Amino acid sequence: MASTTGGFFIGFGLCLLLISFGAYAVLGQYYSQIMEWRDEVEQMYAITHSPAYEASMNALETLSPVANQLADAISRIPFISQYAEPLRQIGDAGSNMRRVYDASESAYHAIQAVEVAPQFLAYGIVVGIVLVVVGVVLVVRARRKS
Repeated sequence: MASTTGGFFIGFGLCLLLISFGAYAVLGQYYSQIMEWRDEVEQMYAITHSPAYEASMNALETLSPVANQLADAISRIPFISQYAEPLRQIGDAGSNMRRVYDASESAYHAIQAVEVAPQFLAYGIVVGIVLVVVGVVLVVRARRKS
């Protein structure tokens, strides 16, 4: 039984070790390039999550249906029909602001995850080594007893 458990620990530890080393190597290649964008991402996040931006975005999204109806009505009036198209763009502006808001939030959280990833990958490497050592000890003890 100890030999089987030891073999499991060795196998699981090696898998964890290989995956952690691989991810650490890949992250090491791109870490500095990703972190170059940190300030810009944080600035974009601060702008898009400011009360003024959110109020503007919500206002544009709320006015979108009214603006489209108004644009349809204005397009039939000869002297002011040229203002119909800018009114239709209000709806697009609100949805575009929402997409920028969501993208900045995703980028901000991705940058935060990349910042802590090396630490967790290092923990994975250490745990993998510990599991392999424990597994080897269990297998050696089981072999000595039999």
